Amino acid sequence: MTRTLHGIDFSGARQAGHGIWIAEAVVDGDSLHIEGCASAADRFGVAERAPCLGSLREFLRDAEVVGMDFPFGVPAAVHGCDSWVNSLEWVATVATDVDGFEEACVSRAEDAGTDRTYLLRETDGPVGAKSPYHWLVASQTFYGIRDVLAPLARTDDVRVRPMQADEGGSGATQLCEVYPAATLATCSLPAREYKDDDGPARERRAEIVDGLESGTRIELTDSVRGQLIDDAGGDALDAVVAALATDRARRADFEPDREYDPTEGHIYV
Repeated sequence: MTRTLHGIDFSGARQAGHGIWIAEAVVDGDSLHIEGCASAADRFGVAERAPCLGSLREFLRDAEVVGMDFPFGVPAAVHGCDSWVNSLEWVATVATDVDGFEEACVSRAEDAGTDRTYLLRETDGPVGAKSPYHWLVASQTFYGIRDVLAPLARTDDVRVRPMQADEGGSGATQLCEVYPAATLATCSLPAREYKDDDGPARERRAEIVDGLESGTRIELTDSVRGQLIDDAGGDALDAVVAALATDRARRADFEPDREYDPTEGHIYV
């Protein structure tokens, strides 16, 4: 039986459609065929953040299995909620922009009496992920949760794993959080310094592509292979690695491989 899944490299930028990349893969026996990879701007015909994320939501409602590269929650000491769903609502309503979101999180961390400004979720530390409200990823967290994840989690159209394992209809889209850098590390492939237009970065992208083809289930066409190496931003490559992590999670029936706080979310690698 074949099954289609998608890996998504996410962006919260104003022109998010140029930074969001979607890799489409078909599971066929022991292989994961990457059928294509495109930016959201090309796929949906819009780059501006609000309409692009609206199109992404609709796409996710009709998908089968999808892994997305942004934090699906914030630390429990920050959100102070009794459930993961309620923590999404806290993120979605605590501020009107990413600056306000980051300020609210920092304030909550200080009120919690910790000695760190940027707290980690239980799932972040073991895979080397940054705090979900660190300035480098805060826009992804805020817009990803507010404009994509929270609206979908309110419906029966999706199951966000592992938090909603027993909810939703039988045809619900299976969504999970992934982190390509951690997935690359598990494959003993470069997880840094491959996002640039210089020679060394291109060589690292080629090394990663070679390693994915030789050491994982991934199979690439020549055109996709060239695309992953040529894309200096590394977004296309991250989307393909996100698809690999999603396939791993699917094959494990989304069973977490380490401890996590169910009110914070879980990263699959």
